[in-house]
Amino acid sequence: MLGELYLCASMVDPAPFAERLAAARDAGYQGIGLRPTHYKAARASGLTDADMRAMLDDHGLKLIELGFIADWWETGEKAARAELYEHSLYAIKDALGGKHVVMISGPITDGIDALADRFARVCDRAAEHGLRVGLETLPWTDIHDVGIAWEIASRSGRPNGGPVYDTWHLNRGGTTEEMIRRVPPEHVIAIQLNDGSYELVESELEDTFRRRVLPGQGDFRIAEFVALVESLGVTAPTGVEVLNDELRALNAAEAARLGIDATREVLAAARKG
Repeated sequence: MLGELYLCASMVDPAPFAERLAAARDAGYQGIGLRPTHYKAARASGLTDADMRAMLDDHGLKLIELGFIADWWETGEKAARAELYEHSLYAIKDALGGKHVVMISGPITDGIDALADRFARVCDRAAEHGLRVGLETLPWTDIHDVGIAWEIASRSGRPNGGPVYDTWHLNRGGTTEEMIRRVPPEHVIAIQLNDGSYELVESELEDTFRRRVLPGQGDFRIAEFVALVESLGVTAPTGVEVLNDELRALNAAEAARLGIDATREVLAAARKG
């Protein structure tokens, strides 16, 4: 069975911390995702770390996902800036908790082995804070499918590293069932559920931010995907991350409720057999 259901950070932007927690609790999520911008906004509003920990506890929620790290594939000054940002995620984890950090994919300019080494360094730093590291594929990058992401993670040799399965990116990036079957279930760091169309309306980037749909309401056969990964023994935390203009027009509570209701229907359909 898949793990805790959590409300991904971008699902209810730009809701303040308290509204984000209330929306997640009332809808029935077990946790949330957070980004440094959300944390900084909460601190700027007057909340202390102790306040936020107490609020999480009072709402019966865990902080599960932190993200995201970009430019980890770089060298020199860009890599140094990326590492500084990375440490801001670790500071949040140390203050509020967390299970994993997400790294987005990028170019393979220097080759797979070089990327595996850089991935390993992030994994080692994250491990010092009790975090796992998920590599999320993006269709418009060189790391566009799970086959490539797993090759990087497996070559790194780190037990706390592996791919993130975002169903929009998997379907638009060319991930196959065979690729998914090759990944040991314990190395799947997180699942992010959403749905969409194979038809490209604008760019991949525009479509992913504006035209995802609720799980089960698009072309991606999400229930079959869930049935597959559960049959393989994947127990990763499962986030709901539906990005579209219609949901952004709603308040956080309504967007969160629609997301989890659709997800529960998909989970039920996947488990019927």
